[in-house]
Amino acid sequence: MNKELMGREFNLPENIIQHLATKLSQNSSDTDGTMRTKNLLQTKKVNYNQLKRILHDMKYMDKTNESVKYELYGGELMEKWGNQILHLERSQVSNRKDSRQRADNIGAINGMRKNSHLSSHTKKDSYKSPINTMKSNSEKTSVSSLSLSKLFEELTKSKKLKK
Repeated sequence: MNKELMGREFNLPENIIQHLATKLSQNSSDTDGTMRTKNLLQTKKVNYNQLKRILHDMKYMDKTNESVKYELYGGELMEKWGNQILHLERSQVSNRKDSRQRADNIGAINGMRKNSHLSSHTKKDSYKSPINTMKSNSEKTSVSSLSLSKLFEELTKSKKLKK
């Protein structure tokens, strides 16, 4: 789901911009969050990654002891708006995938398209089991494996020797 939301930008509502501007003007020191606040006020936009980071920081912040920092991040207004926007965007992506899956089921093309909720991936070579290998039974303690090509070479040699 993150892949679909990466890079999206959201316009900040006017009330949050005003809140950030007043809190920045009230703050005379250079505390954490002032650069972020200045950037948000300059662009008046926040992208998906920034919004996730802001909400994460606000969630794990001590709001009583770090009240200045909390207000520079946008305070309760930013927290409510950000959670609402992220919830709406994530549900929109999920609904689009559900609709695509329902359309595939109705169209009777189940086997032709992949499940829209699953992403494609490939296994790492280090995790793949070796293909076409056989364990040698010639020695009881042997753990070496023979490839099929070597086995066929041995069989063809033995057939030539018998003739």
